[in-house]
Amino acid sequence: MKSMRPEPSVYMYSKLMSVTANIEQYSFALYVFDEMLRMGVPVDTHTMTIAVNCCCLLKDINSGFSLMGFFFKIGYEPNVVTISTLIKGFFFVEKEAEAVKLFEKVLNLNLCVPDDVMILQMIDGLCKAGQVIAAHDWLHRLEGSGRSPNIMAYNALIHGLCKEGRMKEAGNVLESMTQQNVSPNVVTYSVVINGFCSMGEIDRAKELLDTMVERGLKPDIVCYNSLINGYCKKGSVDEAWLLFLEIPDKGLEHNTRTYNTMIHGLFTTDRFVEGWNLFEDMEAQHIHPNLYTYNTLLDGLLKHRMVDDALQLLSEMVEKGVSPNVVTCNILIDGYCSHGEMVRARELFDSMAETGIKRDTVTYNILIKGYCKARNLDEAWRFFDEISHVGLKHSTVSYTTMMHGLIRQSSFLDGWKLFQDMEAQKLHLNMHTYNILLDGLCRIHRINEAFAFLRVMEAKGANPDIVTYGVLINGLCKDGRLDDAIRLFNHLPSNGLNPKVEIYNMMLNSLFHNEREVEAKRLMEEMERRGCTPSGVTFNIIVWNMVKGNKIYEAIPFLEEMCRRGFKVTSEIISALLEELRIGEGKDEKLQEIIKKVCAQN
Repeated sequence: MKSMRPEPSVYMYSKLMSVTANIEQYSFALYVFDEMLRMGVPVDTHTMTIAVNCCCLLKDINSGFSLMGFFFKIGYEPNVVTISTLIKGFFFVEKEAEAVKLFEKVLNLNLCVPDDVMILQMIDGLCKAGQVIAAHDWLHRLEGSGRSPNIMAYNALIHGLCKEGRMKEAGNVLESMTQQNVSPNVVTYSVVINGFCSMGEIDRAKELLDTMVERGLKPDIVCYNSLINGYCKKGSVDEAWLLFLEIPDKGLEHNTRTYNTMIHGLFTTDRFVEGWNLFEDMEAQHIHPNLYTYNTLLDGLLKHRMVDDALQLLSEMVEKGVSPNVVTCNILIDGYCSHGEMVRARELFDSMAETGIKRDTVTYNILIKGYCKARNLDEAWRFFDEISHVGLKHSTVSYTTMMHGLIRQSSFLDGWKLFQDMEAQKLHLNMHTYNILLDGLCRIHRINEAFAFLRVMEAKGANPDIVTYGVLINGLCKDGRLDDAIRLFNHLPSNGLNPKVEIYNMMLNSLFHNEREVEAKRLMEEMERRGCTPSGVTFNIIVWNMVKGNKIYEAIPFLEEMCRRGFKVTSEIISALLEELRIGEGKDEKLQEIIKKVCAQN
């Protein structure tokens, strides 16, 4: 530029710096700035601010600070924009303490009057650095000094608090805003509504939506998306669906996120057909599916064993310009593994490297689980070992999956060694990990050791859950210690736990097996009284034991109830019923009728 005639003006240099900075060519912008200094072209605070910003974005905060010192020496006083840029730069390079020190200097030495941008940089920067309490304190301090933050600063703080699940504090900030004459806007309410939904407090979120409307604010699609997501996560898909249908009446339009959330909610509650119909409606409304949409659909198809349909959808997705990612591949590999198609799972795993999709720990965990399920421990071990060799880290899931596979295939000692290695690696031990080990001890009839291990778990701060007690009750039943199992079962309510249907089934099966039919029937009555709905397995246990005891006609009311509830009857029971009919030469009309009903149901 120095060879140009006439020489470029300050404006031209500044313009060039600004343009190159906007296209992220920060080094070139600083080169232009250096040329200005060499040529003696006068610089101003605007030029300096661009240069400081470029230094910060290059994570060279020291050079940015040196530039500011240089300008002090030549008589310039950096303005609020320059200092805001430096504060932002400190947060960018994760030097939160330095950002706070600089802001304190601004206040204590009156370097400039902090504007809304500077205050926002402070509050937002601290929140993003995980220091929401410090951000809260600063906002309170600014309120007290008469420098009331604007709505954006309040929203940044509320977002930070909600992200950390501090909903009580977020609610307090929301209330304090009105005292500072700062009116919450749609964004404010959207953030808090989403926070409550994330914490499962849907009723509070809905109340807040109603409050918005009362205050004359119109909830946007973000608010509705949060509520739909909250209802779906809670399992209240019908409520989510009603809200979904209500959106057009509110003058709003569904977007991709709305459809994605609703489709996912329907799929997770096994309402596949409704979810698929909604996807077709999405396309009919010209709302473009994104990668998340396709991943959700692929997962649903594979869970319903519709492999060919999943591959067809994958092909359509690629044709529409949506490229698969590691999540897509993991879903497909998991689908193959779930159906025992380990060759296809391995082929897809191998092809990932060729297509430039980087495998993650989840990919390996899925294959480990698949090979364990296929009883191929050698391959499972190979993939387990490969995790660290390819630069990835074993997760709790990696260890737990491998342990589960080993213990299920009678390799308890190898599983125990893996648990000890897991402890040495200081990985998080969750209840699933402990329950697998307890199950392993019970499987090899070391029940007393299982109870000793339970006490060790509790001493380490673990809280046994209903699965833990289910494992122990099952172990006691299989070890012939039914009375001990009954005592442990009866003790569950005092631990704040309610038995699930699976535990009732274990107890019923053992009681019948030990010819304690009266107690079994009493337990069945108690089960219904406590609000635990019997499953198809429950009825099959009762009916099978009655049939074995030559009490077929006592079993008929239970068989009729099974038909009414849509439960399938096992082939063993049907064979026994047919045999009874054969012995009676097919003359028993009541038996004929129930056999017809049962066969039609199956």
